[in-house]
Amino acid sequence: MGATSQLRNWLPLVLRILIAATLALPATGKFLDYGGQVEFFASLGIPAPGILVLLVGVAELASVIMLLFGIAGRVAALGLIGIMLVAIIIAGANPLNLTILLASVGILALGTGPYSLWELETKSSDISG
Repeated sequence: MGATSQLRNWLPLVLRILIAATLALPATGKFLDYGGQVEFFASLGIPAPGILVLLVGVAELASVIMLLFGIAGRVAALGLIGIMLVAIIIAGANPLNLTILLASVGILALGTGPYSLWELETKSSDISG
């Protein structure tokens, strides 16, 4: 197995773990410190901050779980790309949202890799031949 093949196998797993490790605490914080998060969203001028804190929190937690297990990783990555782009536009870029954005782009490009519970592209290509 060549270096490129090994990189293609392991890089998606590394990116998935990186996203989960980076995003798990901020995602759960949206629920553990709901009032503080609503105030923060409101201070940024985000409309309906109470609802959006919940929506973003659910999307982030779902994405973390999906990526950890390698279930529909590209869907999770696409959602995170949208969330991070909005966060960068509204609140400004920081190492956290840039890391998640870049790792999500990597997952979108590469998929979740062979160390996943489910990868739609792999399953459909196995069926077709």
